[in-house]
Amino acid sequence: MGPKRHMSLPLKRLLAILALALAPTFVAICSVATPPHGRLTRRRLSLRAGTVAEVPAKSLLPISMSVFVQMLGEGIAISTIPLHLLSFGASPLQVGLATSCFSVAQMICCPILISASSRLGRLRVLRACLAGAAFASLLISISSSIVGILFGRLLAGAFAASVPVAQAAVTDIVSDGAATALSRVAAAAQLGVVVGPAVSAFVAALLGKTFGWPTELCVRGVFGGIGLVALSVLGISLALAPGGLTTATEATKATKATAGDPSTSWSLAQPLLRMVAVTIAWSLTLMVSTYAMFANRCLGYNQQKLSLIFSTGAAATVTTQLFLFPVLVSFWGPNITCFLGIIFVAIGLSGFSLCWHQPGHTVGNWNALFSISK
Repeated sequence: MGPKRHMSLPLKRLLAILALALAPTFVAICSVATPPHGRLTRRRLSLRAGTVAEVPAKSLLPISMSVFVQMLGEGIAISTIPLHLLSFGASPLQVGLATSCFSVAQMICCPILISASSRLGRLRVLRACLAGAAFASLLISISSSIVGILFGRLLAGAFAASVPVAQAAVTDIVSDGAATALSRVAAAAQLGVVVGPAVSAFVAALLGKTFGWPTELCVRGVFGGIGLVALSVLGISLALAPGGLTTATEATKATKATAGDPSTSWSLAQPLLRMVAVTIAWSLTLMVSTYAMFANRCLGYNQQKLSLIFSTGAAATVTTQLFLFPVLVSFWGPNITCFLGIIFVAIGLSGFSLCWHQPGHTVGNWNALFSISK
């Protein structure tokens, strides 16, 4: 018998950090699934009209799986693409374009896909999004040029409408009490973003340590793997639910028809909310693409450490959204909470850009991620 191969110390540390990153998220998701006044028995669940218990599990499972896998791929991409592009000799402008082209394509194509899902079926469009994401990941995996990677990110953004389409599908099949079902879809999306960077770091380290692959080949393997996983989930979705979850139910249509008239609200509220959303989204986009280059050049972070930072930050964001944010809204109200969130975004972004030493750098980084979640 040959000598036993023990797991290297860096890989053990990677697994430990991965467990710490995922722990808050699993706790948060379990809290979402549990009612506030204790667990409901199966009999009590069956007596509640319009709850998720009345919906066949196979109707919600393909939706949650599709959202999770697509957001898993996006979590991998946002933490891996910047340094992957730098390995090809990309300029900072090209690294920024990789993030911007995704966001622009998403902004343009998302309303089109949501509208198409009302005519063609929610699940059919959700599967199209999953197939597009799989193709984009495989394209990035085999691309040997900066243009090919940018085109892959553009394609991924064009099909990045899984979350709103999934939410529309849930409201269609659950006519009353859809909050629990929507929380499960949101938890699946958030879990994908948390797990994605950590999976990228773990798989890349495993391929490098076990097979001796160079860094570039490890990154290609990660993108190829998530593309194959997405295609596998697509096949499972087709097997579980051959139909398309076509149109909204009559109850959903009636609810929309009897909704309050938006013209009675303050005329500047919607433009201001859109401005806040665009500002926060732009800050997050700028932070992801710029921070990867900053941390690599100025702090010496490699791909695995950078991915784990994004993963732990995403876990902190999810935990904040589920635990801290509702408390702040109930105490201060949504307006003041939003105002404070924007202030802390500015403080956090300035903090980790000006402070290069630990632990101050990490405190500024986490402060920005906590604030962006608001």
